[in-house]
Amino acid sequence: MKEDRKFQVLKIIVEDFIETSEPVGSENLLKKYGLKCSSATIRNIMASLEKDGYIEKQHISSGRVPSSKGYQYYLNHLSNDNALSSIDLDFQREIQNVLKKRTTTVEDTLKESCKLLSDMTQTAAVVLGPKISDERLISLQLVKINESQALGILITDSGYVEKKTFVIPNDAEIKVDDIAASVKMLNDRLHGCLLNELEQRSQEIAPIILNMYGNSGDFVINAFLEAFLNFAVKRFEVYGQENLLTAPELAKNANAIRQTLKTLDNPTNIEKRLSHKDDLGNVQVSFTDDNKGELAIVEKNIFGKDSIAVIGPRRMDYRKIISILEYIAFMFEKKFNPNGSLSELVPINDTIVDGKKNSQNEGKGRKK
Repeated sequence: MKEDRKFQVLKIIVEDFIETSEPVGSENLLKKYGLKCSSATIRNIMASLEKDGYIEKQHISSGRVPSSKGYQYYLNHLSNDNALSSIDLDFQREIQNVLKKRTTTVEDTLKESCKLLSDMTQTAAVVLGPKISDERLISLQLVKINESQALGILITDSGYVEKKTFVIPNDAEIKVDDIAASVKMLNDRLHGCLLNELEQRSQEIAPIILNMYGNSGDFVINAFLEAFLNFAVKRFEVYGQENLLTAPELAKNANAIRQTLKTLDNPTNIEKRLSHKDDLGNVQVSFTDDNKGELAIVEKNIFGKDSIAVIGPRRMDYRKIISILEYIAFMFEKKFNPNGSLSELVPINDTIVDGKKNSQNEGKGRKK
């Protein structure tokens, strides 16, 4: 059996299942796609694909559906020339309108883009800040507000800032001025510390600070550790998770819904799912192990430090989603790179692939 014919059948099975969410049978393939071969040949190819783990049966009497291995093979053989579809024109206009706002921040623009992305793809969209294992603490600062209040500020080397308001009880024996020395010592000892080591390092030097500064030292350590924990969680936000619950493969499966909600519960779960990736150029795809891999995660780094991840059923439309993520990344680079310019944005009917124009709609009329 020729491998190219075998992959062509796998490609059709994957794309048909993405479109219909129905298991694929050999007779249906022949009728629907007009394949120039016999029923026996198709059955043999599908039997070979199933034996090799690329497709599987959901039920004994059903047709076949792609497995995680089948999706991975399909994704690995997508190319820029024939795999990335053009992007919906309305979506392009919406993204460009978001990016043309002059006063918006990177974070706010990411959030608005994720909302649009979720609506466009009917999946969940997630903003993921840099992993704490990749960031270092640059500075701990204290700004006095009054005699019983101060603002603590935590700054990392990627430019993220977390703030914590110190409120000292009226009956406490310490004042704002008393904790300034503790903050300075923490700053000196923790400067350059990896964020995922911050809690351990703080506990190691706690006895020294407590011995030197007493209650004020304990107050400062606990307050900054609380700020750090908030910081780690807040750089994670999910949009459109309700879209996942309407997917056919999840809607009727209570266990799959529970696992989906658990996955979306915090960034640690997402990062675990992203630990084994298929690298498709600058886009990475992974599949969950729960429920035979019911979820797929497509991640794209945006502007160097943040990532946008699309989470949906593994039956998601990868061509559309990969194309959209590439487009968003390109537009962010134009908007926020000092050398970029919104005046240089590409025509609205050009698709962006790894930062290059791919005029797939050339010669076609635009939507009115």
